[in-house]
Amino acid sequence: MTAGLIAIGLFSTATTAHAIDINSAASIGANSSAEQARAFPAGRDNSPKAVLARLDRLCASKRSADQRRCEKAWRVINQAHADLQARRAATTD
Repeated sequence: MTAGLIAIGLFSTATTAHAIDINSAASIGANSSAEQARAFPAGRDNSPKAVLARLDRLCASKRSADQRRCEKAWRVINQAHADLQARRAATTD
């Protein structure tokens, strides 16, 4: 009886470890695809005008989480603009 319980315990541990193989190439690819789809949904309008309208709505919100997201978004936008200006300046010299 004890040997049977040990065998069941070892088998269930091996199965669990095998089922949760987070380092496999397939799971990494699947996680990456899911993240990409969540970040850039196919039905969303990502034109500059639509993005700025969503950002305006976010920044108009009174929720502190939305305010933090707004501040972060503008930091990213400002950094990207500064990088673009630096690249343009480097190519005109």
